[in-house]
Amino acid sequence: MQCEKNVAFTSEHIKLSMAESVAEIVIDRAERRNAVNLEMWRSIPGAVARATENPAIRSIILRGAGDKAFVAGADISEFDDVRCDAQTNHEFTRAVVAATYALRSCRLPVIARIQGFCIGGGIVLACACDIRIADESATFAVPAAKLGLGYEYENYEALIRIVGYGAAAQMVLTAQPIDAQRALQIGLVQEVISTEKLGARVREITNQMAALAPMTLAATKASALAAADPALRAQAASSIDACFDSDDFAEGRRAFKERRPPVFQGK
Repeated sequence: MQCEKNVAFTSEHIKLSMAESVAEIVIDRAERRNAVNLEMWRSIPGAVARATENPAIRSIILRGAGDKAFVAGADISEFDDVRCDAQTNHEFTRAVVAATYALRSCRLPVIARIQGFCIGGGIVLACACDIRIADESATFAVPAAKLGLGYEYENYEALIRIVGYGAAAQMVLTAQPIDAQRALQIGLVQEVISTEKLGARVREITNQMAALAPMTLAATKASALAAADPALRAQAASSIDACFDSDDFAEGRRAFKERRPPVFQGK
């Protein structure tokens, strides 16, 4: 199934486009190296929801505009107004958690296409994605201790799950940047690709996903959520059961017997 070209501006700096089987969410603030402000955090769940509602979409790419940064952090210039004490931070954190949960919990696989700076809030967004592919210029850091802010436990927990406690602690407690190869070594990214080939490699991955059973991919994401939160195990089990009761499972068996590629419909 293919969808029409569809471009929606969910906010001034969060842009969603959909074509064929892929949705692309762009953090579009290149003049500020895609620093994320509060309104941008609040807009991300809407972009994810719109992509997820389209049955033709099989995956989401999350990237930053331009070639300098994925996301160079949160927009510190607005902190005097929106994140200046514990009370205002609670509201700010709710927006961040909603954005990252939207990415983690949606039925679609999400691939972070990381080029250039991936700092602070960029790490937070990248960790909410299922797969992270970086170019050779990528630089990663968690500079919370350089600002004196408390690094939220949701963000730290996500980083620990991906790279382990030791690597996460070193990043946060030293606030020192790491390059793409070190990020690959600790498992923060799955691949490091040349800048010229980055876009093509990410598209290759989305094409691979487009040929697979959507309900299986959704059940896999549900299981990942349940691994972090046992209260969601029943929901994950239901998603797995739905796969076995689906037309796609019957199609997969037929295709195997007939020695042909399956054609999955997501039902």
